[in-house]
Amino acid sequence: MKGMRRLVVASIVSVLLLGSCGRSERRETNVQPPSPGVPAAVSDVQGIYRTIHQGLLQLRGNGTFALVIPEGPGPSGGRYTLENGTLTVVTDDCGETRGEYRVTVGGRPVAGEATLHFATINDACTDRAKYLTIDPWVYANS
Repeated sequence: MKGMRRLVVASIVSVLLLGSCGRSERRETNVQPPSPGVPAAVSDVQGIYRTIHQGLLQLRGNGTFALVIPEGPGPSGGRYTLENGTLTVVTDDCGETRGEYRVTVGGRPVAGEATLHFATINDACTDRAKYLTIDPWVYANS
């Protein structure tokens, strides 16, 4: 099982890296770094985020996300909603157990400086709660 997780993680990282290779021109994007404060909706936080421990979180505008924790539970995905700073998630590795988190955005609204901070309101899925809250999530240029 660990071998499969490593293969999935390696595949995701390869796709992300290869997607940006060989591009020297500036590309326009409809995803912008989040602004400091309390995000009100999904569109305020969509993008790709990383942690200092190699975690990867991709929040999509359609309410789905991918979460990769290489030195933890590995890759997972799920659905999320965000309303007035409260993020509610359901992930495939925790069944239908919902997690609720308070979300704030720190830093300047530029790649490499904007950060998401999650604080657990209620989540019985201990791995998910641990890895969403252990480090700030830094916005990557997506």
